[in-house]
Amino acid sequence: MTVRHHDIGGHRHRGLALLLAVTAAAALWFVVQKALLYGSFDAAAYDTYWPRRFGLVAHLAGGAIAILAGVGQLWLGLTDRTAGLHRPLGRIYVSAVAIGAVGGLYLALTAGGGFAYAAGLTGLVIAWVVTTGMAVLAIHRRALHQHREWMIRSYIVTFAFVTFRFFDYALSAWKVAPKDQIDSFMAFACWAVPLLLAEPLIQLRRMRHAG
Repeated sequence: MTVRHHDIGGHRHRGLALLLAVTAAAALWFVVQKALLYGSFDAAAYDTYWPRRFGLVAHLAGGAIAILAGVGQLWLGLTDRTAGLHRPLGRIYVSAVAIGAVGGLYLALTAGGGFAYAAGLTGLVIAWVVTTGMAVLAIHRRALHQHREWMIRSYIVTFAFVTFRFFDYALSAWKVAPKDQIDSFMAFACWAVPLLLAEPLIQLRRMRHAG
């Protein structure tokens, strides 16, 4: 039986579309459940974040925009549909990351959850800036494959906002440890573990294309 290349490509695109649809649904859940919670901009809604509200707003706004824009960017990039929306959407994504990172760094440096928690959040911001910066540098040098790989890494770090909330809720519900320990663990695990799991897949994809 002969398998046509466009059939393989169609299956691959359908699988990618399903994955990104799930990702988009999770992203919308985060925006509705967390980001919009602070839309009223009053002290009661912000609770302990009220003194740091401007940093939180910048962090959440940048993160939410980057999460939603990133889904479209990944679809356009991985399916080689880079004309039209890809460049302006990329600029929106990078700008949102910059805004979110500034707010995130401020929140990390003023966090009251202890050294481990603050260090994990600081590491998240650094990883966010480095992965996105490398993606920008790669596209400026027209290194398209490296640009795609770094954008995947960047979006994994962007999606850490969703990963943190989901697993923080789950681990707390399962009572695997006290809440402060779970928060400290997730401050690192929400970005470091997904990056570790994704890297072999990125390298396998590179080897497959090189073979």
